[in-house]
Amino acid sequence: MKPRPHITSTLLATMLISLAMAASAEVKIPALESSKLDAKLAGRVWLEELNCAACHSSTAAPASARKAPRIANMRGRIQPDFITSFIAQPSVTKPGTLMPEVLGGLANDERKEAAKAIAHFLISLGQNGKEFSLQAPDAVEAERGEKLFHSVGSVACHSPRDAGGHETMAKNSVPLGELEGKYSIRSLTEFLKRPHEERPSGRMPAMGLADAEVERIAHYLLRKTRVPGHLAFTIWRGKVWEGLDGEVEKERAGMVDDFALERLDARGMPHNIAVRYEAFVKVEQAGEFTFHAEMNGGSLRLNAAVLFAELPSNRRGIKNLHGTAKLHEGWNRIELHYFHRGHEPRLRLEMEGPNFPRGPIPSERLSVSDQPIAKFEPLRPDAALVAKGKALVQQFNCAQCHEDLRNVAPSSRSAFPALAKLDGSKGCLVDAPVKDVPHFDLSVDAKSRMRAALPDYDNAKLSDAQMIDKTLVALDCGACHERKGLSEIDPARDPYFSGTREALGNQGRVPPPLTNVGAKLTPEWISDVLLRGGRQRFYLNTRMPQFGETNIAHLVERFGKVDALEETALPKVGNIQESKQAGYAMIGAEGFSCIACHNFNGQNSAGAGALDLVGITQQLRKNWFHLYLREPYRFHPTGIMPTYWPGGQSLRKDVLGGDTAQQIEGLWNYLADGGRVKAPKGLSRQSQELRVADEAVICRGRGTVVGFRAIGVGYLEKVSLAFDSEQMSLR
Repeated sequence: MKPRPHITSTLLATMLISLAMAASAEVKIPALESSKLDAKLAGRVWLEELNCAACHSSTAAPASARKAPRIANMRGRIQPDFITSFIAQPSVTKPGTLMPEVLGGLANDERKEAAKAIAHFLISLGQNGKEFSLQAPDAVEAERGEKLFHSVGSVACHSPRDAGGHETMAKNSVPLGELEGKYSIRSLTEFLKRPHEERPSGRMPAMGLADAEVERIAHYLLRKTRVPGHLAFTIWRGKVWEGLDGEVEKERAGMVDDFALERLDARGMPHNIAVRYEAFVKVEQAGEFTFHAEMNGGSLRLNAAVLFAELPSNRRGIKNLHGTAKLHEGWNRIELHYFHRGHEPRLRLEMEGPNFPRGPIPSERLSVSDQPIAKFEPLRPDAALVAKGKALVQQFNCAQCHEDLRNVAPSSRSAFPALAKLDGSKGCLVDAPVKDVPHFDLSVDAKSRMRAALPDYDNAKLSDAQMIDKTLVALDCGACHERKGLSEIDPARDPYFSGTREALGNQGRVPPPLTNVGAKLTPEWISDVLLRGGRQRFYLNTRMPQFGETNIAHLVERFGKVDALEETALPKVGNIQESKQAGYAMIGAEGFSCIACHNFNGQNSAGAGALDLVGITQQLRKNWFHLYLREPYRFHPTGIMPTYWPGGQSLRKDVLGGDTAQQIEGLWNYLADGGRVKAPKGLSRQSQELRVADEAVICRGRGTVVGFRAIGVGYLEKVSLAFDSEQMSLR
């Protein structure tokens, strides 16, 4: 009788785990769950995000409705095992996915065989493409990628991760799944650079990152990828003679075959570097082993024993070091620190012991792991399975959603019930999988909203405001931008918004709200931001995503129609030059000293570093400019912008007769000269930015990246460089 409590508790635990997995496996659109859309409009979003019109015709389905990914060229992009498991059980392989179960009506064994055949078929379509292969992650790049992932806006949609890489907000985030089982560093990098090539609907936007930044994020997200190798290394540079916890920085990491410096190209490196090698060395017979090293300085550890440790020196040549340790049969951990200093940098490490005469450690005796790591083998499509897979793709009508399959495996069925005539109690919305019918693991609430939206989906005429709300929710714009009545930034994610101008407060780290954005910005600037990556707030670490013209261009006109503020009476200007001169006087150090906080025409302010004033007349609507300067706290209650016209009364009665409207108009007219504007009085020229006109520019001084002895050069060809004269290297 004693075992029963154990069995009962085990069953209970299993049931709880199963319930938790079932909840997490439900299709997730986090932005929809947190938005304030009414039930019918939310139902439309569900119908369009699940791409229901791909099978069920509709006269109202917009071009911006979500489309399935392009999958005809997955051979070099996705791991074959992932393709197979995802097709077999999509919600298990990637909990929360929008991909339905199409094989759910099959028995388990039959499902596995079908998924395998479909995978062979899909991989066969990429015969002319690259083979999928795994690359070892660079641990240093992964550390940099971790900072980027948590600062550029990725965690506004996806879950932040703890030090172990575990998602900390998975419940309310767009799911990623186990990416190291899906991508290689190369394929993920290519996807992040050009996501719309594979996912044209723009739900995964292009983030406007530099190639190096994209690669770093890929290394971070795939840092658990394991590939076989011999010897891992990490390189530091800086004042390495003071220790690796001082004024040094990690430069790169990777794997090499052995301890030869040539593998690192270290001879071309500056002398002030340190290298840490880590591996396991295989010993065939236990016993006492002696290690001999030639180096300027460094240390050697075998298992828990330190064999020698020698500080580096510029004034000392090569030293001969040695130490002895007892090693057990099999794999023993080895860690070597090498300091690359002195006039004759050199590293040589040899081992001798039982059945091992003195000599370098060969690569076959070195491994980055004491456990076997299987080498990735690309899948070779089997002709019989390819044929079977093609038939299954046609049988299950995969090309209805995946449009790039229509020419190679057209659907076997061409007629489906129209969307508006669907019975919401049948088909894809039933609770349990039905054979030959896609099954979406939806919550009760999601199904209820979809059923409410179905009857009048084709006939309902959406207003511009509803179209805006629907689009902003579908693209999860509320993750970064507040829009009154629709969305607010999740307080739990607020700490992940950061910037480089702390003095600006929240405005210096949180993206601007979208409330009344159509009444604030010109259509040209909205279009530039949404479609061409226009950027003004360079101090924000969060980047503005690019969702693609098809998906978001309609917002430009609709924002202007929907967002409205009261019209202020704009004054008539009799003398434009007098008006500009007044603006010039007010903006400078002897006026309101706007340049004390704002950058101006590329010159950094000595203060807060707020956005550049030159160019705002092309970006802002004049009506909003007048309203904002009269009452800045109305638009940004927590902002640092002061008011110089309290209660509508000017603080400067000596300018333009103290007329508030004329003074604000004077500022506008002065700034309207754009890049040709006359520099205001008191403008600081202490800027680290080189502005090149018609000849090359050079300056010396302290740089933020280059160090205390920096030389900066700006060329006419829009190429620049920074030279560290202390380290004698380009940065």
